[in-house]
Amino acid sequence: MNYEKEPLHISTPVPNGTYEVTVTISAHEDITFTILSQSRRFMVQDISMKKGESKDFTFNVSVCDYHKRDENYTKVNGVELDIMCDGDFTAVSAVSPVSIPTIYIAGDSTVTDQPAEYPYNPTSTYCGWGQMFPQFLNTGITVENHAQSGSTTDDFKQINFTAFCDKIKEGDFLIVEFGHNDQKIETLDAFGGYTENLKYFINFAREKGAVPIISSPINRIIFQEDGTLLNLLGDYREAVKSVCEEMDVPFIDLWTRTTEFFEAAGAVKAWDYFWGNGTDRDYTHTNDIGGNIVARFAADEIIKNNVTPIADLIKKDMIEVAMPEKDTNAKPLNTKEIEHLKTIGLVNIPKASHLADLDKDITNI
Repeated sequence: MNYEKEPLHISTPVPNGTYEVTVTISAHEDITFTILSQSRRFMVQDISMKKGESKDFTFNVSVCDYHKRDENYTKVNGVELDIMCDGDFTAVSAVSPVSIPTIYIAGDSTVTDQPAEYPYNPTSTYCGWGQMFPQFLNTGITVENHAQSGSTTDDFKQINFTAFCDKIKEGDFLIVEFGHNDQKIETLDAFGGYTENLKYFINFAREKGAVPIISSPINRIIFQEDGTLLNLLGDYREAVKSVCEEMDVPFIDLWTRTTEFFEAAGAVKAWDYFWGNGTDRDYTHTNDIGGNIVARFAADEIIKNNVTPIADLIKKDMIEVAMPEKDTNAKPLNTKEIEHLKTIGLVNIPKASHLADLDKDITNI
């Protein structure tokens, strides 16, 4: 759904904590709307109402300070709502504190709360799956997304983590997904520094009485001639699997889920789920459509791992994903994809034989 108008903003000053928020929407004409909280986290998406209808929408919001790389520690002083709507409406919100678990998310640009420009177009808007995830949860738990673009496990441990490491408590959860930027740093190889940092987050969460959940990174859509995706992050997937098995941690396998889905879509249709503006394309970062899909994969993986109470609170009727029909005539634009690889600056890549032809293009950069 595209929205032409700037969203309606509602701000309610409150201290850091967890809150139940009820938004009453009254439609003055037939409308479709989306409710966002904090830094563009999706609470309600593309809901239609008829003229004269009035409905309440209740969800949980976490208010928490954040500390991003290259920025000062930032205080967050309230519940911030934005309502995108294609017609005439009024909205009233009510906010009250609640004592419920928080899902803290640590990650990179594929997970983070990405901003949007208006008029809003979901295909040309970057989106991390963490900002889509809250809409798939019933009340009783809330999401606090601290993922940041460009972040490695080292960056996050030293900077972003400082904003909530003293807030995470017994009964909370810590979801961790990195790899895309660690892959650019020699010391953060999959079975070296990356693995050690994953273990650090696991041990820290457990010391606080929280439950750690580790996810493999989503795959990039760099297609080969045979229609399969280039295995650029497979070692990081295997490292996550190994750590989860060793330390008895829920393993969220987004690498496998995204690989299967985007290979099914094919080299052209896969673009529908990643940022694009009609001429330029991105092969790493999902748009709002793709972020929604990946968030559903994450929810389904949590159910498969029986991570309670999150699994019990997921809106199971909202997370089904139909596999796309493959365009068998689609051929990958390898030249452009290889040029994109050069901009990524990968260092730690699987030493598989099928990468041999690319070594001259992506090493020593």
